[in-house]
Amino acid sequence: MHWKRVSDFVTRMPNRPGALAGLAARLREADVPVLGMWGPVHGRHTMGFHCIPESADQFRNFCRDSELDAFEQPAFLLSDPAKGGGLVAALDAIAHAGINIEGIQCIAVDGSLAAILWVDHADEPRLQQVLAGA
Repeated sequence: MHWKRVSDFVTRMPNRPGALAGLAARLREADVPVLGMWGPVHGRHTMGFHCIPESADQFRNFCRDSELDAFEQPAFLLSDPAKGGGLVAALDAIAHAGINIEGIQCIAVDGSLAAILWVDHADEPRLQQVLAGA
């Protein structure tokens, strides 16, 4: 299983047809690659659409240049090409370390599983240690 710390940007979108398509087109025009996007989501720190870019700095610049208001929070991207076995082992190790997962989004594509995890800021260093050993 592979993992990395990522930045999750949450933005509020107008509730009208084409709003998300417009954002996706602007990201493409600005050449800002995105690893994941979903929403709307209610809860956690804020509600809105989530964007996980390949480069947080590039996305921050995009937000500044396009005057897009986005809330940034850390998250962890886990990918498991072994059809979930590594993710299950990682979740078990996280539980045994006493770390509460505040949120998770998962998707399986072509037999590989990917998950985004959110934990309390204070638990991030321990989570990184657990994931490094998983």
